[in-house]
Amino acid sequence: MAIRLEIISSGRKEIVTVEKGSNLLSVIRDLDFDIYAPCGGKGTCGKCRVIIDGIGTVISCRYSVEKDITVHLPDRRMSEVMTAQYRFTRSVPFMPGKTAGLCSSPLGLAVDIGTTTMVYYLINLGNGSQIGVHSELNSQVRFGADVISRISYCISKKNGLYELQEITKQSINRQVELYSGQLGVAPECFTKIVITGNTTMLHILAGADPGPMAFAPFTPVFTSHRVFNSREIGIGIHSGGEVHLLPSVSAYVGADIVTGIASIDDKDFDTFLYVDIGTNGEMALVTKEKIWCCAAAAGPAFEGANISCGSGAFDGAISRYDRTGFSTIADARPVSICGSGLIDIIAFMVEEGIVDENGVLEQVFLVSPGKDNGIDEDIVITPQDVREVQLAKGAIAAGVSVLLKRSGIAFDQVDKFIIAGGFGNYLSIDSALRIGLFPYELKDKIIQVGNAAGNGAVLALQSESFMETIEDVIRRSEYIELSNDEDFPEEFALNMGFTPLKS
Repeated sequence: MAIRLEIISSGRKEIVTVEKGSNLLSVIRDLDFDIYAPCGGKGTCGKCRVIIDGIGTVISCRYSVEKDITVHLPDRRMSEVMTAQYRFTRSVPFMPGKTAGLCSSPLGLAVDIGTTTMVYYLINLGNGSQIGVHSELNSQVRFGADVISRISYCISKKNGLYELQEITKQSINRQVELYSGQLGVAPECFTKIVITGNTTMLHILAGADPGPMAFAPFTPVFTSHRVFNSREIGIGIHSGGEVHLLPSVSAYVGADIVTGIASIDDKDFDTFLYVDIGTNGEMALVTKEKIWCCAAAAGPAFEGANISCGSGAFDGAISRYDRTGFSTIADARPVSICGSGLIDIIAFMVEEGIVDENGVLEQVFLVSPGKDNGIDEDIVITPQDVREVQLAKGAIAAGVSVLLKRSGIAFDQVDKFIIAGGFGNYLSIDSALRIGLFPYELKDKIIQVGNAAGNGAVLALQSESFMETIEDVIRRSEYIELSNDEDFPEEFALNMGFTPLKS
């Protein structure tokens, strides 16, 4: 039976017919499209990801073409991120643990619970290969854009914590059922789930009161590695299955940062900065002996919240912008601006003098007129939008400055500057440098590694030995509370302007 297959990559489009059951990666290769597949299509690296309309992200070497589909290949920037992630990811021995023996064909799920997004990685616990990956909006977002709003909901609403916990469990259970249906297996074939995320998200899932983390001295109920029986925590997998919540450093340096740092293969360098740009702005300065870490309250601007025409990374969101024009996610008609597009637009406005170095915008800037959009209104940048970006980027840049001061390490002693997180995937480094989000002195040392937190959760699922690396990160870490740091207010003020950082 012939299947219609449309492949789109960087402006090139091919429409072909293939036999039902054809391997998607093989078809892509046969058509001479470039796609990153470092394991050669064996299914062990999970890097040959593509997006299929109506389905989402799939691992192309594991995907059998059974119906007419349209496939989008990653652009050059995303391919570079995937290459860097593979190059700088630690290798671990395959040691899935005793739960792999609960089923003849055991499956596992690594989950990264972000404030805005949840990402799921499907792993074959029989051989360690990655079968699939899926991301979705965290259903908690309707209760607020940041962790403080979620904590406030838990405090102010009767059964608020229970409500958010149930929402999170339902999301995980729904994904287990979805994967089970796709593979034609029972949910009981899932025998282990490993979860990373910020400390608030882990507290909510565990049903632990996050309230104390909203007030000084910001004390979490737990930061250690926790293991639950699947039935105990209400996750619908094998009755003997385990659900692991990975350890955190503090209330605002969570397991996502710990697993991200632990995943980095740093055998060829001694010192690196690690920054996960999101609502919490978590970052660390890592040496072989010690890790200094902190969290800057960047706010949700980079994820589209508090921006007049902002949104998450959805179809139709403007994701690239320069003097030649813009592009949108899925090449749809523009409906909003996501984080990467926002940084590009602000950088352009600074470059053109539309916004001055102090962040002054005299009038609303038109990005795209309503007649050209997928919504019946103009897409614009307002003076308040510029202010939100100033606050966010000032917090990130100030946090980096404090880490360098407290450690006594100079810019020229930093070997690599690693940018992690979903937003970091798509961020233009040139635009980030232009507005002073990143230190200009480190411009030649920047590496984008994508969702290192999720990658670390995958390693923890594939190998019990990786827990030793995670615990070593915890032991070496010293948390710096920026609200108590005497230098942070001054550094924050100095970094509010739109000029690249100088030493």
